[in-house]
Formats: sequence, structure tokens, C-alpha cells
Amino acid sequence: MTRPSWEEIQSSIEQRMRSASVHDICIQDFLDKTKKVYEGATGLVDWNTIGDLNPEDVVEMDELPVPEDTGAISKFAIIKLNGGLGTSMGLSQAKSLIRIRRDATFFDIILKQVRHLREKTGLQIPLLFMNSFNTRDDTLNYPGIADINQSLELSADFIQNQVPRLNADTLLPVGDGNDGAHWCPPGHGDIYNSLWISGILDTLLQKGFSHAFISNGDNLGAVMHSGIAHHMIQEGLDFAMEVTAKTRADIKGGVLYRSLTGQKRIELLETAQVPPDHKNDFEDISRFQDFSINNLWVSLESLRDRLQKGPLSLSLIVNQKSFEDQPVLQLESAMGAAVGQFDRTRMIRVPRKRFAPVKSCADLLVRRSDACELDENQALVLRSRVEPVIQLDDNYKKVQDFEAYFPEMPSLLSAHSLTVEGPWLFDAPVKIQGDVRLMNRTGAQKKISALKRSNFKDESVKP
Repeated sequence: MTRPSWEEIQSSIEQRMRSASVHDICIQDFLDKTKKVYEGATGLVDWNTIGDLNPEDVVEMDELPVPEDTGAISKFAIIKLNGGLGTSMGLSQAKSLIRIRRDATFFDIILKQVRHLREKTGLQIPLLFMNSFNTRDDTLNYPGIADINQSLELSADFIQNQVPRLNADTLLPVGDGNDGAHWCPPGHGDIYNSLWISGILDTLLQKGFSHAFISNGDNLGAVMHSGIAHHMIQEGLDFAMEVTAKTRADIKGGVLYRSLTGQKRIELLETAQVPPDHKNDFEDISRFQDFSINNLWVSLESLRDRLQKGPLSLSLIVNQKSFEDQPVLQLESAMGAAVGQFDRTRMIRVPRKRFAPVKSCADLLVRRSDACELDENQALVLRSRVEPVIQLDDNYKKVQDFEAYFPEMPSLLSAHSLTVEGPWLFDAPVKIQGDVRLMNRTGAQKKISALKRSNFKDESVKP
């Protein structure tokens, strides 16, 4: 198939986005990304530009002084990314509606965290959600959210932009734009344009909030830390990113490096940007000992000053998908990539407890189990020495099925790993220790209670 001229592609994209009232800043940013692809960009990095971090680029969170006063925290707003529907877990509503504990959803715990922080400090710290068009109603209709910033006369959310899906061959927008499936989110790197376009960035600055702590809504380990906030302001940093030590479960996590070209700034490298022949290099824990957990600390003044010069030129991520059996491209960027837009940047190495994401029902099992607990700051943290590695087969992929199979949560406090094959009904409390594999290859559901045991340790079990 002959690809249209750039002028035809540009015109088609502009028409599609303007008809949906997408802001000019977002349109120009998306056109810039599309032109890169038109000119041959794949989103893959040149490995020869990947340098090592300098020793001073990374500081240890546990070595930062924790001030007794609340001066630094008072300058911060808290922002949660909340645009996902949890489709990979079989959901069609905001992922934050999932019950992460037996008696609490993601929303419940986020609200607990902020209310606890407000009570502890006496400060009205703002909480904002970056929603998508798909999650806004679920979020604002949830008890306690719409008026969470009422005393500050500040809205509870702002909306992420949307961009067209592109035909992989022609780079023209798919469909006619009247179906939500013709659109996609531009990645969480869109947060900066969304803050700017919505007016929230200026509003926060006008109200005296000069900084923001940004994290994924599904990471309930990400809570305000006065030591990091103080360090951010004391050192005059533009941007800081939390990293934590890699384990065997994290080899695909995004890493930080010093670019060997241009201004030689710190940059983020995501797995989707790694050339196939350098996958092993990327996953080498001896070189890349830490990975980004997407907890960001941002100077809003520095962000405003940079955006006044034009949209951030974030690293391109080309996400290849399928739509109606046709290959399509989703052009995205990661919010951590903004580290490369600033000079005064730093990595903060933090304990693993600040990273408690839920990307699958396997993650959900760990978070609901006794391997985790809510600490004094209402952060969901590990109780166990190491996070157990959980593997569940496709019987448990959807939340509805997971709920049905796990009326009882197994104890994972002493577990290293748990693999569950085939349909098992956890209808009785059991304790998992070490490495355990439950294998049901009969095709029929089997009850854990039928094994007439309550403890399993370093073994493989069949019905």
C-alpha cells in the first residue's frame, strides 16, 4: 500500500482532532510524533547514546534528613494518574474501583492517605486525579472525591487528552472518529500538556503550591515523604524520580541513564524503546541496578517555564496494536521521560515498600493477602521480607473470576512464590511457605479444602 504524502496525513489528523475539539497544543505535539514515524522513527534508542549515571545523580531516601516542620510539604499538591479502565483485568470501569483490600477500594485508601496527611500536618494539601474521558464519571461520583478540595476552591480532577489511533501502513486516523475505539490515550506523558491546557498548573501556582508529587493511582505505596519534599526544595531541583532496586520480577522496568549526546542529561529508557539486540543489556541488573517506579517530584514553576517555550519533546513510544484485525499504531510518551527536559534533576533510591502496583490479578492476590498491610501513613506496604512471585493462569485473569475462585485469601507472609494452574477454589484458609505449585490439569474445578491440609511448603501439589 502506498503511504499518502505528509501533507495528506497532517491534514487528516488535524481535521480529526479539531472536530473533537482537541487543544492546539495537543494537536501539534501529536503531529510532531507522527512526523517522526513518517520519517522513519521507530521509537527505539541508539544504544551508543546510553551512558552510565554519575554517583551524585542518585541519593538514598533513608539518608535524607526528615524535617520536623511542614514547610516543604505545604508547597506540594498530590496528583494521581487515574485514566485506566483495567481492561487487562476484564473491567470496563475505572480500575480504582477494584477492592484492593476486602473492605476498601483504591479510591478508599487514597482518600484515607490524604485525610491522614491533612490531619497529621494541619495542612489542606490538594489531591487531584488525572482522569480519562472513560474514568471521570466513576471518579467524581465516588463518595468523598468531588469535594475533596472544596476548602481550597479547587477541582478534584483534570482530563487527559485523547489522540487518534493510526493505521500502521498509511498513518491516517482509523475510522471516522465517532467511536471511542478510534481514539486512544497518548500515554501518561500527556500529564504535562493536560495540566497546562486545563489551567490547573496556573491555578496551583496561584494558590501557593509550587511543587507536585505525582504517582500511579494503582501504587498505594506512594505517599508523601517530607524528607524528599524538603530535599527537592532545598536543592532547588526541577525534577526528581524515585527508583528502587531491581529484582528478577523487574527486569523490564524502565531505567535511568546519562545521555552521551546533546546536553548529556539524565534520561528515561523504557523497555519498548530498547532495540531487540540489546534486550539482554537492558535487563542486566549489574549495570542497571535500579528501575523507575513512576513516583515523580516536579517543580511546577520549572514546568511552567519550560512549557512556555512549547510542548515538551518527550521520547517517542510506538505501541503496536490491532483494531478490527488491522495493525494500528498508538503514539505515546512516558511522564518520566520529562526528566530529560531539565538540568537540575536527581534520582531518589527508595525502599521497595514505596512500590505496590496492581497490574494483574496476581498482584491483587499479594495486596489482599497478609503479605501486605496498611502502615501508619495508610500506605499499603509489604510485611513479608520479599514480595512473593505469583503466577496465576488464565482462569484467574479477570477480576470477576478471581473473586469467585478466592473467597478465602491464602496466607503469603512466608511465601517466596506461588504458581496456580487450573481451576482451584480457595474455599478454606491455607498457608503458603517457600515455593509452592498447585497443579490441576483435570479440567474440572477442585477445592482447596478437599486436600484436607492447611499448610503447604516447598512442594508441587495435585488434586
